[in-house]
Amino acid sequence: MGYERNDTATDIDLRPIIGLLSNEPEQVVEILTVGAIKKHRTLVDRAERMFQVAHAGDRSDEKEPSDAHLAYLEATIEMHAQMSALTTLLNILGRTPKV
Repeated sequence: MGYERNDTATDIDLRPIIGLLSNEPEQVVEILTVGAIKKHRTLVDRAERMFQVAHAGDRSDEKEPSDAHLAYLEATIEMHAQMSALTTLLNILGRTPKV
C-alpha cells in the first residue's frame, strides 16, 4: 500500500455540518449536540465490547483477520467518525452542554 501514516493529530470541523447549521438557533444546535454526546457514549461502549470479544481469544498466528477483529475495527471507525461530527457540533455551540 502506498499509504503513509501521519502522526500529527488535528481536530477537523466538518464543513457540511457548519453550513447546515449556520442559520439554526443555539437551542437546535444544543439539542443536536446532546444527542451526539449520548450517541458517542453508546458507540464507545460498543467499541469497547467489540475489543473485549476480539481479544478474548487473541491468536496472533492467524493469517486471516477474525470476524470479531473486523467488527471491532468497524465499530472503532464508526465511533471516531461520529466523534468528528460531535467535535464540530461542540465547536459550533461553543461550549459543552449538560447531558
